[in-house]
Amino acid sequence: MSKSLRCHLCHKIIKKKPSDVFNKKLGRPYKYSFCDTICYNRWRANQHLKVKERWLKFQREVWGTIPVKRFQVDKAKPYGREAEILARDVHLPNLGFKNIVDFSGQSNQFFVDFVADFNGQKVLIDATIKLKAYIPKKMFLAQALGMSLFIIHVSPKNKQIFYLSEVTLGRKVSRVPAKFIRGLAKS
Repeated sequence: MSKSLRCHLCHKIIKKKPSDVFNKKLGRPYKYSFCDTICYNRWRANQHLKVKERWLKFQREVWGTIPVKRFQVDKAKPYGREAEILARDVHLPNLGFKNIVDFSGQSNQFFVDFVADFNGQKVLIDATIKLKAYIPKKMFLAQALGMSLFIIHVSPKNKQIFYLSEVTLGRKVSRVPAKFIRGLAKS
């Protein structure tokens, strides 16, 4: 009383017994069937990749992108500098940062973009247009100087949208949270 089916991934003909209905590795009835766990795991990886690609596309639509191909750093610098100037002149003063010193305007080799006063303390601030920034060197500098590090993410699509976060010790990446992105999409 076995049933003849095809593997959803490799299209081999497989035989399923009624007892295989409860074996999740071989697939569920009336859904996809797989010849073995290797095909099943490959299918799950492909499904995960599709979900991740949809999320990245959604993020780019909401947050925005710049019209520069990947690894073309020289062409991307003006867009980043524009966001830094906007953060320095508009966003940071509105958030209570005072005496902002622009180090990226003096040299693009410095680790952080700004040093400012915030709540009576000197802090380091870095501005970026990326949704995710890799910051281990900046975090090391902040720890060595005993200063707080803030990252301001400025949207390239809409300059009024930004996300400011204070980076906690030990973090290597600063991200714009998914909840914030979904909130932007709803508004």
